[in-house]
Amino acid sequence: MLSACSSNAPKLPEFSASGFIADDGVIRMWRLNNAKSQPLVLMVVYSPYKGTDTSVNFFEYRSGNLWQIRSQILNQKNGDITEQLRFDKNNDVIFMQRAQDGHKTSLSADEITRWRFEAERVLETNTALIVGGIKLYQGRWQQGKVTTCEGDVREVTFEPYSEKWLQNRAKVWHSQLNLAWLESSEGNQLLMVADTDFCRWQPSKDSL
Repeated sequence: MLSACSSNAPKLPEFSASGFIADDGVIRMWRLNNAKSQPLVLMVVYSPYKGTDTSVNFFEYRSGNLWQIRSQILNQKNGDITEQLRFDKNNDVIFMQRAQDGHKTSLSADEITRWRFEAERVLETNTALIVGGIKLYQGRWQQGKVTTCEGDVREVTFEPYSEKWLQNRAKVWHSQLNLAWLESSEGNQLLMVADTDFCRWQPSKDSL
């Protein structure tokens, strides 16, 4: 049973954002919990270092149990790829579908197994990041100051290499720099910089 219930589970915030750097890209996560710290929705955005095939995955829960997975891989040559899985109370698959360019097909048993494993992995990883106090922020950078997507103006410093890289990028980039970064007790870590305005799609507690 894919369940997030545990008597020893720590108290988690109702809404949180976190992330980490993977071997081949950046993972950003937003999570909405109920009053019992059980997940309601976990949104996971994977941005690869190479290519433009960003994936956006939603893992949705009822009473701590996974009931739906929705996945979308963006910017494919033949259109976006979407996948969807639904589970009943016994964790049996009751709906599955892949869609691309108007064509709909079923998922294989191996693909379903992969999604089950992925759901457990990302939830465990996300919980560990939240408990560890690693928080994700996004915003717009200009001359050393950042306006977060929440509207707060802050001075955020990164490791010297990242600071120098930002300064050099700003000299040749005429529009605003959009940042995603992590903050923890050990300092700040720059995740990614893009011309895309992350704030246009960043979820909130109400929208997630």
